[in-house]
Amino acid sequence: MIRITALMAASALFLTACQTATGVGTSAPTETITLHKAEPVNADPDTCWTGQTAPQNDGDIWFETPCPDALDTNFIAMLQRALKARGLYDGEIDGTLGTGTRKAIRMYQAAHGLDSDILALDAARQLGLIAYPRPDNT
Repeated sequence: MIRITALMAASALFLTACQTATGVGTSAPTETITLHKAEPVNADPDTCWTGQTAPQNDGDIWFETPCPDALDTNFIAMLQRALKARGLYDGEIDGTLGTGTRKAIRMYQAAHGLDSDILALDAARQLGLIAYPRPDNT
């Protein structure tokens, strides 16, 4: 039952990604991917982060990423479809994080302020692959 629910949720996210595609030749959304100069001290232990050296900055930049266990074949295939819908990926939808997929990730994220081929959590949300957290209503 859980597997069916997860499959339905993944399908809904894929459809959302297709419906919000910017397409070739149209302007990209203006939302910027969030960067941190250092891994947040108060980061939730269930979150994953990656650091990368930024030559134009004074040190490393950190950004939240989907955790490795989320990056299964189905997730990568959805990522490839979302990037293909935006005209950034022209390879086969095979669910592998190969050179073509990484190049498309870099192109998408560079337009949003992050020059990296490692998928940022904010980019995954923008692509409709991961839900945005609900705001607290307290």
